[in-house]
Amino acid sequence: MARDALVAGIDVGTTKICTIIAAQQTDGRLEIVGVGLTPSAGLKRGVIVDREDAIAAIRSSVELAQGQAGVELTSAWVGVTGAHISSVNVTGRTNVAPGPAVCEEDLARAVQSARDAVPLPQDREIIHEVVRGFAVDGETGISRPVGMSGRRLDVELHAVTGTASIVENVERCVADAGVAVARRALEPIATGTAVITDAERDLGVILIDVGGGTSDVAVFLGGSIAHTSAIPVGGNHVTRDLARLLRVSFDEAEKLKCRYGRALPESVNRDESVQVQLADGSESEHVPLHLVAEIIEPRLEEIFSLVRGNIVRSGVYEQASAGVVLSGGGSQLPDTAGLASRVLDGLPVRVGSPRGVYGPIEAASNPIYATGIGLAILAAREGATAVDRPAGRPTVLDRIRDWWERVLPRA
Repeated sequence: MARDALVAGIDVGTTKICTIIAAQQTDGRLEIVGVGLTPSAGLKRGVIVDREDAIAAIRSSVELAQGQAGVELTSAWVGVTGAHISSVNVTGRTNVAPGPAVCEEDLARAVQSARDAVPLPQDREIIHEVVRGFAVDGETGISRPVGMSGRRLDVELHAVTGTASIVENVERCVADAGVAVARRALEPIATGTAVITDAERDLGVILIDVGGGTSDVAVFLGGSIAHTSAIPVGGNHVTRDLARLLRVSFDEAEKLKCRYGRALPESVNRDESVQVQLADGSESEHVPLHLVAEIIEPRLEEIFSLVRGNIVRSGVYEQASAGVVLSGGGSQLPDTAGLASRVLDGLPVRVGSPRGVYGPIEAASNPIYATGIGLAILAAREGATAVDRPAGRPTVLDRIRDWWERVLPRA
């Protein structure tokens, strides 16, 4: 990929739409040159419920990123998530074609054999797949079998399935917002690409991306994905609990959560309080911050308990020796990592930030941008250019260079 080739990812979430435009540098890192973060609309738990609102929100996010980058976005990788997501690990097998070694055609037949083994009801389709490894004549742990001698080729495939109509509706909204969908990717896999280290993947690690309407789950073992799922509970449920129990509006509850919320009541001084506006608008009252934490804690406990049960049922929970990485807006509350560790049997827990990227400090370090950045990283690995640069229209980098040339004294 040329140094000035740009890639893009669009995270279509329940609470936010995040568009990331990035340029791959000669050192392999990505430079974020455009960010568009806007409130989501028309979605509920990752499902389109109002097309026009969703299209408008996506278009707004894209336009913000385009304005920063000074480019026109023509295509992007788009994230897919929602409670309809499920996954399965399957195997495929083929006999190697007569010849000196395994070839690309043999790989394609083996992978297709694995796809054919995925149970697919009429309303579902494979929306993402990852090859976990190959075996040649029973010898496992092979990542690149092309060129190896053998007669039988086996492949282990991680296949993610989803409701076809739900996925199609998201893609159509992105397309109607003016951006072609280059590829779709499962959001927890994209997020993991941005925040998980290679060492954690090898040891075994759990990713929990706490979004607004859902919490995405992914487990990586032996360097590859082993389990993916989505829990239909997220940060918006915490906000609704606060709104209902404190009798305030949803917006007031969201502000209260973000500014003063904590996951563990024992970390809050009982004498601290904050003034909130009641939903009827007639009066305000002081609310103890300890009470706010007492409302938040059980809902977060529920999320992590559901995640634990989901992974235990998959049979890979005991293998995650590297611990847990949290991401998403719901991971931002203080003490969330401590609460997660308590629920998840004392596993080490950290809040993950994007890695291998640089640019605006907020975007390059904040977990809420991790999925969009992960999608851009995946796009960069494919080597596809996603934007057109209008002739005569300067990019952000061009404007910075021009500024330096004006400011710095000439020799």
